[in-house]
Amino acid sequence: MSTPTRDGTAATDSVPAVSGVAGPDASAAFGATIWAVAVFVGALGRVPRALALAPLVLVPLGVGMAARRPFPGVAGQCLRVAVWCQPVGALGFTASLALDVTGVTAAALAAPWLLVTGLLGLAALFRTTERGGFALPETAIDAGLAYVSVGAVALLLYHLDITFWFSSTIIRLTAVHFHYAGFVLPVVTGLTGRSGHLDTRLWNTLVSVILAGPAIIAVGISFSPLVEVVAVGGFTVAVALFGWYVLFHIVPTRPRRQAVLLGASAVALPVSMALALGYGVAIFYGMSLGLDIATMVALHGSLNAFGFALCGLVGWRLDGT
Repeated sequence: MSTPTRDGTAATDSVPAVSGVAGPDASAAFGATIWAVAVFVGALGRVPRALALAPLVLVPLGVGMAARRPFPGVAGQCLRVAVWCQPVGALGFTASLALDVTGVTAAALAAPWLLVTGLLGLAALFRTTERGGFALPETAIDAGLAYVSVGAVALLLYHLDITFWFSSTIIRLTAVHFHYAGFVLPVVTGLTGRSGHLDTRLWNTLVSVILAGPAIIAVGISFSPLVEVVAVGGFTVAVALFGWYVLFHIVPTRPRRQAVLLGASAVALPVSMALALGYGVAIFYGMSLGLDIATMVALHGSLNAFGFALCGLVGWRLDGT
């Protein structure tokens, strides 16, 4: 049975509950505990801790918020199975990172996450087919559910030491890219669009760039530094304007706690992307910003993971609609 939300729409019954708590919320709380323990005992390095935060906390939060709109029929069935499997997949994903080695064992631990993300992608596909038409907020959310499976594939390739013509670092960073720019950003964009405050030509253009950006950037990284720089430049402008929209159009309409979190998220995202763009341009022209890639990844990754993604998803989770 569906439960009506505050704005009168029907929430899907595809998300299971655990002792009266929605499954994604329970999973995110459990995942946050696991993540904190892993970081405390030193089981995760700098990049792995940002990467592990996604399946343990961010994906269940995003899926729970996505499911506040209907996922009918087969889409709902796929989503429900994904929610049940998500904790197991996230634990295996985290364990594979804690091993900090490549090989069959690490790949086997990461493999269940590929199943979870594959189910999310199928849920998005079936929902898009069922929905018909073009509702931009829901299209953005479905894009996030589909993109995240690319991150799962990238991590599996990293563990199997299948790098094609890239370094292993690039393959692992691809996993990060598609969990954050691929999943979190489109989902947060869709949740923002659901607020109903934004429906202009500029906003629709920004959303379109945000949805296409992760794929175009990946193509640039794979085949053309020039395409990469241009794509990151356009993507940076789009997310900076997105942050401006949230800061000035959404934040003032929200209760204080939610406004603080959404405001922090809106500021962190363009700053993070500006750092990435500056670093990419410097590398393209053979210059130096005085930052090595490890420091750059730490700054960019921390702003994305904790400033943008965590604050943004928790902020929208506080929304009652």
